[in-house]
Amino acid sequence: MARKPRILSESGMYHIVSRGIDKMSLFVEDEDCIYFLKCLRLISEDEGVEVHCYCLMDNHFHLLVKTKDQESPATFMQRLKIKYTLYFNRKYERLGPLYQERYKSECIEDDQYYMTVFRYILRNPVKAGVVRDPFEYKWSSAEELAADCAYITKISDECLYVTKKELVDFIKESSDEKCVDVSDNVRYASDRTAKRVFASKHAGNVLLDVRFFEDNAKKEVFNLLYSVNCSIRQISRLTGIPRGIIKRLSAA
Repeated sequence: MARKPRILSESGMYHIVSRGIDKMSLFVEDEDCIYFLKCLRLISEDEGVEVHCYCLMDNHFHLLVKTKDQESPATFMQRLKIKYTLYFNRKYERLGPLYQERYKSECIEDDQYYMTVFRYILRNPVKAGVVRDPFEYKWSSAEELAADCAYITKISDECLYVTKKELVDFIKESSDEKCVDVSDNVRYASDRTAKRVFASKHAGNVLLDVRFFEDNAKKEVFNLLYSVNCSIRQISRLTGIPRGIIKRLSAA
């Protein structure tokens, strides 16, 4: 079966996750993490990709990146994964692929979700029970943020809207919000797809007009957007309708 083309982000922002094949460890020693981060820095610079956030776990890693001219991150990821695989297989005398299938990615189209993903990535070691404070973890960009040292990462405009203390407090704050992760298999639709599908059924209206629809009509819109893999968070953002109301009407 042919692979489905990836959805392109209108903002050029992506949250990317990749896991070791059969859940095997990608980073056995500190030296491995150091080498991976070196590759990340060099290849991102060469490809014109901005790395805004990263976290290396035992058997997977998270990246928050921005591509130039809203391009796909495919070439960047291909180069990164191949270079590290060659290093890893040579060092540990193994053959074959290192990663589980293709990397997973989700598009980030607004500042609020950008900050959600930013915190989610840096809190991954806390979620896994490795540390209690995300700034105690050695192999994430939290260390760069705390030290004001941009070795790999670029501080985004979204983060510059708040003070460093506010950003640190935000990252330390516990949250149950979900983002794409190694256990997910969902490909969410882009905002462009959501708007196009809605317009095909409701010509002359925009998604924000759904606020004024009758409940049954709202439910039809929600089901339509669900059918193309829009998330509840995305539907809420595009329609201006709180997630609680979306959940209640969808279940009715």
